[in-house]
This record gives sequence, structure tokens and C-alpha cells, in this order.
Amino acid sequence: MKNKNLSKTQDIRLTVKIKATPKKIYEALTSARALCRWWLEGAETNAKNMGKMRLVWPRIKMKDGEVRRAFPPHTAQGEVRGVFIDLESGKKISWIWEVKPKWKHPPLSTIFIEAKGRYCEVTLVHPGFSTRPRLAKYLIGARAGWEDCLAKLKTYLETGKTLKTQVLTLKN
Repeated sequence: MKNKNLSKTQDIRLTVKIKATPKKIYEALTSARALCRWWLEGAETNAKNMGKMRLVWPRIKMKDGEVRRAFPPHTAQGEVRGVFIDLESGKKISWIWEVKPKWKHPPLSTIFIEAKGRYCEVTLVHPGFSTRPRLAKYLIGARAGWEDCLAKLKTYLETGKTLKTQVLTLKN
């Protein structure tokens, strides 16, 4: 007999090639100062296992002309907190987001960094989104947010440009 209460899940898995060293990518994703250069309005990070983090997104102009916080769309202040749970310098960044009652996003996110000659392959995995139709907007929103993040990271590391207040799409 099947248990109807068990919901299936799906994951977000995005990969981008970035012409940068693993060290530069790791620093850009764990240093509060670096995060504020290319992605965030404010950040506090303690880049060690069980170290806390706080991220504040800037206001951006959406494609429809609306100005709002880039992420997360369900919080007016555009701020989340979390804890680094598995850091391997230049290789892996894994954290758990603080879960709020309205947040339908799974809390675990991981970024893998793999050197591939003159570039690195950066893979983001955010597992466990519900496949229930009424919750599909959370997967769609999170995927768009992560694509924007990785596109901004690539642009910043390869060109030095910061595009924090624009919405970007991921291209390899």
C-alpha cells in the first residue's frame, strides 16, 4: 500500500564554466567582502564549518519594471541567515538556510568547484523541492535566483563587472 503523504521531490542542479581559479571562486562565495562586491547589499560570513552567515540582497529592477529585493521573494527585507556545514577550500561550499514558516524551499544548498584546466566547473545543487503543483513556484523562483547568482559570479570573476541590480540568465 502506498503512503499518499510521501511527496516526491526534485532538485535544482546548475553548472557553469568560469575562467577563474578554485581559490578565487571559493573566496567570492564565502567572503562577506567579496559577496558584497558582486552579489549582495550586505553580508556577514564566518567561513568555517558551523560558521554563521547572513545575506542581504539588493533591490533590483525586474524585467516587468517592478523594483524589489532580488531574493528571497517571500521576505520583505530580502535577508536570510544560515550556517556553513561543509567547507572544503577551493572545492566545496555547503550550507543550511534558516527555515522560516513561510519558506517552502528546502534548506540545504551545495556548490562544488572542480578545476578543468584553464577554467573551473561550478555546480550548484539545491535538492528536495516538492513536486506538488501548488508549490512549483518555489522551485521556479529558486532556479531563477540561482541562475542569476551564477551568471553574476561568472561575469564578476571573468570581467570584473558587477551587475547586482540587474537580472541575469545563465549562459556558458
